[in-house]
Amino acid sequence: MHRRVLGVLGGLVLVLAGCTGGGTSEPTGAPTPTVEPKPTAEPSVPVDPCGLLDPEDYAQWRTGDQEPRVSMSGPSATAVCWLTSQWGIGADVLIAYSMAPHESFERERERLGENTNFGELVAWDGIGDAAFGYTERLPVRVAYHTPAGHTKGWARVGDHTVWVRVNRSMVPLEEVRPLLEKVVERVSPAMHEHPIVLPAECPAPDHPVLARVFGEVEYARGDAGWECTYISSRGWVMRAGGVTLSPEALQQENESSDRSLAQGTLRQLSAPAGTSRLRGTDARDWADYLTIDATRQMLQLNFRDAGSGSRPVGVSEADFDELMDVLIQAWRDAVG
Repeated sequence: MHRRVLGVLGGLVLVLAGCTGGGTSEPTGAPTPTVEPKPTAEPSVPVDPCGLLDPEDYAQWRTGDQEPRVSMSGPSATAVCWLTSQWGIGADVLIAYSMAPHESFERERERLGENTNFGELVAWDGIGDAAFGYTERLPVRVAYHTPAGHTKGWARVGDHTVWVRVNRSMVPLEEVRPLLEKVVERVSPAMHEHPIVLPAECPAPDHPVLARVFGEVEYARGDAGWECTYISSRGWVMRAGGVTLSPEALQQENESSDRSLAQGTLRQLSAPAGTSRLRGTDARDWADYLTIDATRQMLQLNFRDAGSGSRPVGVSEADFDELMDVLIQAWRDAVG
């Protein structure tokens, strides 16, 4: 993945005024005033959330050889760079920025201020217009993260909201603050000026099936490696992500799927030999899981209404099957 921060490039144009007619005739009347060159901004280019920090900034928490991925969260459109842990449990480091002005900074600060039994909320001066850090230590154990918890920093810069989160236990706030400061230094108007940034490996936002079933795409982010996320004008969110599983993770996934099938939270769909395709039975969203055992490739797709938190009204199972066909084909073309 290209990890670069792209900002607004400046240029100069000369504005000429008051010229007389052509030929060899001399100018008449008052002398032509001199107009100073005025700077003008060329169109800004998208900001890669994975370029807001440098690899060495989060290498200290990295596990395995995973590459950062660009994704998006909703309902408030937020571009996210995330680095999964070695075992596919949670995410070790996330860097994010708001793609449109919204009040998430104030809402998050208020929410965390009411939840300090197992966490510490600290106001940080000198970072953007306002900033805070929060660290959480829960009295539970979650798989390889012992004890569970996370540390994050949020900042508001004008209409922009940016944040950094480390999902590892016992990370001190003073280690996250410099990361947030670096992200704030790289805030750019382009964060709001490019609502749709997708690689060629993702289905185009005007794909006829997306347009008919999903609606007009307002925001989208994607990663060639493979992750495609869309938010439609209807307030619907669709995320498709592929991952290569380790042999141990594949075994865990198969065991988990067997338990879910027995409990009725998943049901088996027909699929080619060597491929498992499961569909969630929960009414909160449409969810499919496709696993190819030979290559240990797994595709997960979730589709929901961000407002109600449930399956979008008016979308049938046949409609969802059409979306899955489009995304499965794009995923297979990308990962082989």
